Amino acid sequence: MKNLGRNRAFVTLTVADLFETIGTSLFNIILLTYARTFAQANLMVSLVSVATVLPGIFGMLTGRLADSQTNKRGWLAGLKFVQAALYLVLAQLITEKQVGLLLIIIVINLCSDVLGMLSGSLRMPLLQAKVASELQEEALGINQGIGVLMQTMGQALGVSLLAATGDYRLAGYLNAITFLIAGLVLLSGYETLKLPSATVTVTSTFRRLLRQVRQAMEAGVHMNVLALLGSVLFLNAVGASVDALLNLYLIHRATQLPFSFGVAILVMNTADVFGSVAGNLLHTGYFQRWTFRGVMFNYRRGV
Repeated sequence: MKNLGRNRAFVTLTVADLFETIGTSLFNIILLTYARTFAQANLMVSLVSVATVLPGIFGMLTGRLADSQTNKRGWLAGLKFVQAALYLVLAQLITEKQVGLLLIIIVINLCSDVLGMLSGSLRMPLLQAKVASELQEEALGINQGIGVLMQTMGQALGVSLLAATGDYRLAGYLNAITFLIAGLVLLSGYETLKLPSATVTVTSTFRRLLRQVRQAMEAGVHMNVLALLGSVLFLNAVGASVDALLNLYLIHRATQLPFSFGVAILVMNTADVFGSVAGNLLHTGYFQRWTFRGVMFNYRRGV
């Protein structure tokens, strides 16, 4: 931990990611609360919930695009300023309650989330190049842990801001500021993020890439790759559906809740974070002996 604290490149990437995560999580909960105020609340909240998980579809595309960029630090810093500009535009649109404007706002937020995925793909090679191999697992764990913590704090900040002011435009401006700060942090440590000139990016054909992914997956879980991908798609579909259904359930029970809809979403998401942490901690002893196939069979039995 002490060695990583002295690594300026790692600190720069982690601090920038901290502000980016606050901005992303802050506005996602704000958008859900805003969608609930419409007459077609069920439909609007469903659209927001779907748009929140939709960026995952573009993971392969953003990964390929990030891999093809030679100036990864320049792209990473530039994307933060693009995201800040997107939320400045969004703040101007969120003042009026019109379905058409809400759809545009959802698309803008979706675009920002996709750019966030691209940022993640650009960040990983920089971490690998700038952190010693024996410290990379620790660095990744710290980076992800801070991300989870900041996600909860961002949601709490969004709920508090809305409760105190009721101003959705202010949330848009605050989101733009968080991305602007992330960009400035990256610029402040720009020189430390320079990749060695000897670094060579090995490109491969799409078919070869798929073959390598198939071999790695089958070697890791001892399953046919099609069965594995089908299982993963099933898990993701169920997870996304549960999140959307819980949001709709909270809408229908809004009058019976002891607190506001935004606070209810925050409580639900916080419980999800604690569940994720508990799941990682339980991956020892008895649960460590479970195979992926065994976990899937037990999961489907429970569903």
